[in-house]
Amino acid sequence: MRKFKVGIVGCGAIGTALARVLIKDKKLNFRAVLVAVADKDPKQAEKLLRRIGRQLPVISIPEVVKRCDFVIEAAHPSISSTVAELALKNDKYVLIMSVGGLLKFPFQKLRDLIAKTSGRLYCPSGAIAGVDALLAAQVEGLRRVRLVTTKPPQALKGAPFFKTHKFPEFKYGETKKIVFRGSALQASRAFPQNINVAAILSLAGLGPKRTEVEIWATRSAEVNTHEVIIEGDFGEIKTRTQNFPAPQNPKTSYLAILSAVATLRKAFTTLRLGT
Repeated sequence: MRKFKVGIVGCGAIGTALARVLIKDKKLNFRAVLVAVADKDPKQAEKLLRRIGRQLPVISIPEVVKRCDFVIEAAHPSISSTVAELALKNDKYVLIMSVGGLLKFPFQKLRDLIAKTSGRLYCPSGAIAGVDALLAAQVEGLRRVRLVTTKPPQALKGAPFFKTHKFPEFKYGETKKIVFRGSALQASRAFPQNINVAAILSLAGLGPKRTEVEIWATRSAEVNTHEVIIEGDFGEIKTRTQNFPAPQNPKTSYLAILSAVATLRKAFTTLRLGT
């Protein structure tokens, strides 16, 4: 039985969580072995290794791709497209956590890249429900995909969108305010740290230009909420997901990490449930 050599790019909370799973999860470690890590900050990489109790080489991204069969990106949207392209061009398997970064590719370029490789690109569903149903609906007669995201204002701070737009302020008695309305492609540029869910819907459905996104700020909730509305010949689907933050990283939804773990299990095990 083939045992995959795995490398992790990005050694923060998500990378550390996935490293622990690769080591401890019996459903994974008989098929996959973690052999290397990469991070722009060597100290961050060393911290990950201390936390998992392993001595592994800390190497560059190209070297990770060269040495490993399966590459996990858990770093940042600014480099996820680079990691994906390098891995796929070298016929490797790659799991991308920062799915929003893939929207830097023209949609057809990504499809062409996938068509030419013998590798595989894995994108976890992340912090939303309904991706399996969307993949089925996309087969024929899919007409509309809309995402309505509601977040506390502090979760939106630092987004490039606010370099040219006013940060939301609430009038007396006002609890909810529309911040952004546009395509997933536009949202990925305006809110790169907040829009992985729009990216996965784009890739599974109508593409980044036709996937509709609304972002709302609310001061009455402490969690992120994602509503997905899908319409087509099959009928209509509506899902609503409220996400608690990950214990290790309050900026990341806990469900996003669990989704990545489930994707790894699906990649390395015989039983593959769902669409």
